[in-house]
Amino acid sequence: MKPSDILRGACDMHVHSGPALVPRGIDHVQAVRACAEAGMRALVIKDQHVPSGNVAQIIQQYFVKKEENFNVYGGLILGNTQGGLNPAVVEAAVGYDTKVVWMPVLSSLYNREMTAKLSSAGKSTLPKPKFPIRFNPPQTILDSCGKLLPEVCDIVQIISDADIVLATGHINPRTEIPPLLDEAVKRGVKKIVVTHPEFFRDHTVEQMREYSDAGFFVEHILATIYSNKLTYDELFTYITEGGDNIIISSDLGQIGRPDPVKGLTAFIREMQKRGLPDETLRRIMCENQRTLLNLEPFGAE
Repeated sequence: MKPSDILRGACDMHVHSGPALVPRGIDHVQAVRACAEAGMRALVIKDQHVPSGNVAQIIQQYFVKKEENFNVYGGLILGNTQGGLNPAVVEAAVGYDTKVVWMPVLSSLYNREMTAKLSSAGKSTLPKPKFPIRFNPPQTILDSCGKLLPEVCDIVQIISDADIVLATGHINPRTEIPPLLDEAVKRGVKKIVVTHPEFFRDHTVEQMREYSDAGFFVEHILATIYSNKLTYDELFTYITEGGDNIIISSDLGQIGRPDPVKGLTAFIREMQKRGLPDETLRRIMCENQRTLLNLEPFGAE
């Protein structure tokens, strides 16, 4: 199949378009129009500093044609600027048809620790906002005894009741992710995504496979290709050895990098060169995401 045929019906659940406090190379409308015109099925806006559900609804109403059968959704990161670990914020986000809730990202304690290590080693780190966020203490989802905070349990229940996606964000894979996943399973969350476990090089492919075999979805991102943290060969290994429950997200929108459509198209070509079957590409770019977003496929697929 041609890359354009594989891209038809695909969903990108991790797009960093703007306007945003972190300077972006593409705005929300440009990202949505590019994806819709490529025949994709959906896009989720991931803003690092504010909820994006209301913006997504405005864009859906005014910039998507009905015949395109394309959906724009908002996301919510439980960082300090979005209200932190606040169940009320999650409830409100659900009211705006938000589809993905991430645990803390930029403000998480683990993210701060790992980016400090990258910086000290002279490696690239995450882009910074236009100005420092002063009221931004490091976040953890655990109490002083190592147990989930009560508000995290409430948030997990809201996610379960709404049947939307719980994503792990940038929390600690050893101390925070396991109790979160246990609680999510206990409370009946059906859509759980382990956020880019390759990002900080803190997961093995065997651990990724364990997540997939347990019924969780493992997200791999393309932005790390462009920041030289990951190679296409490594990504090919993660896909071929990491189980069936894999999703590919662009994580693109940064200045100087391809837009999501170009990034996803380049990914398809590189995987085809390495012999990844088209049916696998369809599964990890279209089918698994539609399951997570409760979307029907196009009639022609």
